Amino acid sequence: MKEIRLSGYKTFLIITSEFPPGPGGIGNHAYNLAKYLKKNDHGVRVLTISDFTDKDAEEKFDGAQNFDVFRFPRFKSRVWTFLRRFKAIWFTLRNKNFTHIIFSGRFALISSLTLGKYKKKIKFIAVAHGGDINPQNSFLKSLVKRALEKMDLVIPVSNFSGSKITAKIDKEKIVVIPNGFDFENELIVRVKEHINGSLNLVTVGTVWPRKGHHNVLKSLPEILINHPDTKYNIIGRLADLSKAKIFFDDKKLKSHINILGSVTNEEMHRVLERSQIFLLLSESQSSGDFEGFGIAVIEANYFGLPAIGSKGSGLEDAISNGVSGILVDPQNSAEVSEAVETILKDYKRFSESAHEWAMKHHWSKIIERYIEAIERIK
Repeated sequence: MKEIRLSGYKTFLIITSEFPPGPGGIGNHAYNLAKYLKKNDHGVRVLTISDFTDKDAEEKFDGAQNFDVFRFPRFKSRVWTFLRRFKAIWFTLRNKNFTHIIFSGRFALISSLTLGKYKKKIKFIAVAHGGDINPQNSFLKSLVKRALEKMDLVIPVSNFSGSKITAKIDKEKIVVIPNGFDFENELIVRVKEHINGSLNLVTVGTVWPRKGHHNVLKSLPEILINHPDTKYNIIGRLADLSKAKIFFDDKKLKSHINILGSVTNEEMHRVLERSQIFLLLSESQSSGDFEGFGIAVIEANYFGLPAIGSKGSGLEDAISNGVSGILVDPQNSAEVSEAVETILKDYKRFSESAHEWAMKHHWSKIIERYIEAIERIK
């Protein structure tokens, strides 16, 4: 594929709150942004928080990259942890020359407030995901707002995320660019034409209230009426079962639920290949957290899986309603069940359209939009 290039050599420091091999959409996004900026022959260094993985996995992953990755350690003292992180950022900027800093995630955004002296010679770019830009805590909200107002460019990953920005920012500095997908190896997928045998549903994402697994589980009895052999596959770290456990323990549903937990990419791909519909019935939280985009939807679309997702969230940008899937009220079981039936009645078209929609979100295309936006910074 032909690559667009930034005019002149640029050096990017990406400060991010997540990064592979750990889980999380923010990390997935930061990694692909780093990878494709480097593919365009620019300098890239990543500073990231290190969580949910062991040191050997991190070292193996970092060693395979063609850009530098520095991981902030975590200490018992929260204050000391943050002080050491800020120190690492200051040290990096003092000893290397960067043309741009990209801030991704709440900690990264807040850290920008300590870098005022670099503002004259370095362009500041914020990626606005989900709840990281919309905390309910008034103190954190004021910090995030101040940080966003200092940016030269703000990139929400969806129109919904953009609507949650309360900072006073020149509209020309806000450019919505959706999240993208990129698999490490070329995957050959066959678009699904029809359902053979039992119906396999799947959700990929950390199990906790915001991801809305409980909404799928609540809708399962209604789906089982027409499809008694349905299996619901759940891939993701089991973080907070406060809303899901009651369904996991339900004797009538147990045999229809397949909890896989954290799995390798290869295992995830195998589950997606044998599934038919992807569901992500996310719901916004009282803490201000919300689904910023939902890259797992696009990845499932690539495998020919139509998606059912929540209205009133970033999924409105991730799903082309009636084309790559259907948007629903996540708490309306009848609406969810009806969406399943609508997709199954016209499955070949939905599957083909889902794959085509995914290809529009490949990082080789998304990076072109980033480069165009970065070139426009005054």
